[in-house]
Amino acid sequence: MAERFAEMVIVDGRPAVRGECDLVVAEALERWLSTFDGQPLEIDLRDVEFFDAAGLRVLLKVRERNFHVRIVHPSEAVRRVLELTGTDGLFDGEDHRQSA
Repeated sequence: MAERFAEMVIVDGRPAVRGECDLVVAEALERWLSTFDGQPLEIDLRDVEFFDAAGLRVLLKVRERNFHVRIVHPSEAVRRVLELTGTDGLFDGEDHRQSA
């Protein structure tokens, strides 16, 4: 069985994740993405091969702190989970909270 991995890098000035976003890497991924808090954030996920609920939970936590989070170039694995959970619209860079 192949060993799972995730690589967190900066590509074209934006954070990018390569490999697998799962429970094994969730804590490290959340810590890394939290270093970008307070600024508009575009996350490149084109090279994510596996994406599960733990990866989604990380993105949702990041979005709780920063409503200007956008996913660019989601891989098919990422796109599928976002669409199945109805969360794809949360990561287009817009604040979808209802006005009071």
